[in-house]
Amino acid sequence: MGAEDPGIPGWFIAVAVLMIVIGVGTWLYRISVARDMAERAGLDPDQAARVAMFGKDGIDATYVASALAQRSTPPPPPPPVQRPKTVEERLRELQTLRDNGLVSEDEFQAQRAKIVGSI
Repeated sequence: MGAEDPGIPGWFIAVAVLMIVIGVGTWLYRISVARDMAERAGLDPDQAARVAMFGKDGIDATYVASALAQRSTPPPPPPPVQRPKTVEERLRELQTLRDNGLVSEDEFQAQRAKIVGSI
């Protein structure tokens, strides 16, 4: 009988399978990260996944797009803080209401007593 053909070594097959598993795992991780970034930035996660799958710099592109999207919508300004009216301002306002006939003399006196009593 002739020499037996040794075939492909077992260690080579194990390394090849390991490389394929690592490659697929990395590819799925890139897609997951791209989708997550896009969702947090309010972008289309499907498009981010496509860019991550087929683009050389897909994760980088998704990161830049999400950073730009977050900057383009500034947070709303805080509501203006209104300071309480001073006693003088409240008395002037009450006087104006009485002068314009919007409150009676009795209402004026009652509100004036409340304002002065709050000092």
